[in-house]
Amino acid sequence: MSTATPHIILIVDDDPLVLSALRRLLLREGYRVLAAASGTEGLELLRNNEISLIISDQRMPVVIGAEFLARARLISPYSMRIMLTGYSEVETLARAINEGGIHFYCSKPWDDGQLRLVVRQLLDRFELEQHNRELTEELFQKNEALQVLNAELEERVRERTRALSFKVRELEGRDRIAQHLLTVHTLEETLGLVVQVICEVLGLDRAVIYLHEEVGGMRPVVAIGLRAKKGVATTGAELAGLEPSPLHLEAFAQVGRERRPLRVADTGSPLLPPFAVVPVTRGDELLGLIEVDKRWSRQPMSKEELEAVASFALQAAVAIRDAQLQQTYHTWKGQLDEVLREAGPLDPLGGEL
Repeated sequence: MSTATPHIILIVDDDPLVLSALRRLLLREGYRVLAAASGTEGLELLRNNEISLIISDQRMPVVIGAEFLARARLISPYSMRIMLTGYSEVETLARAINEGGIHFYCSKPWDDGQLRLVVRQLLDRFELEQHNRELTEELFQKNEALQVLNAELEERVRERTRALSFKVRELEGRDRIAQHLLTVHTLEETLGLVVQVICEVLGLDRAVIYLHEEVGGMRPVVAIGLRAKKGVATTGAELAGLEPSPLHLEAFAQVGRERRPLRVADTGSPLLPPFAVVPVTRGDELLGLIEVDKRWSRQPMSKEELEAVASFALQAAVAIRDAQLQQTYHTWKGQLDEVLREAGPLDPLGGEL
């Protein structure tokens, strides 16, 4: 309650003269005053108003002051409580203190000056305790907000650490492939390393590289199988039984047209896990496709993971293009050798021997 708002004081006494006298005294001090002629009436007023201080007589019919104050304490625990009585009963006073939690005991007849002073002191105490509660609540809320902020910061740190760790693994994988490309290997060996690195870096369950053919569409060349994160890639005749589903074929066609990665998060079948398809291109030429999935966790590929596969697809494109150039070189060399054989030995001076 703000100090600018008048305090509400509840007085409870079965004597109309006492109620009238207390009411006049407290109204002159600028307080709002509610009066009740019984404990039952007082409890009802207490339930419907924010009471700062309660003044109750002890000797009342039905509900005595000590009992009333004990009930009032349950309804409004922060209200200050004063007991008035014309009897000096130690047992009554002890009960009022223990059960009703009274803050001051005043005998009848009371001294107006003393009562005004006690009321003011108790209301000052009420304001101080209320201010402390508000500060405590504010501190509690700020602590909660700080805990939320700390949790968010920790999550950001974890996410950043995870992203950096992922990037390091990706760069290490790309370096492995780059070092491999510096030496002579077959195309299947190089693509086998590519799918193996993809599965290790991304924690995938399956990766397949398809080569684009002028006739027959896509042909699987190399694959790494279920949970074989450090296994040997499957190649050649072992891929004969690898038949893409109609949904895969549809995705292959779309990626081939658009030349950009595609994620299929919902396949519509419990037997077909989410998958992604990434084009392997060199300039505008489609060289092949990389198809990946997490069939054990059935989790769709993230954007970050898809970008990583695309970076490995660039290295796969280099390997495929080098193999094509090498094949073209051998073809031309073979054709040239054939022509030279048919032409026969040549005279150093330019004529046939």
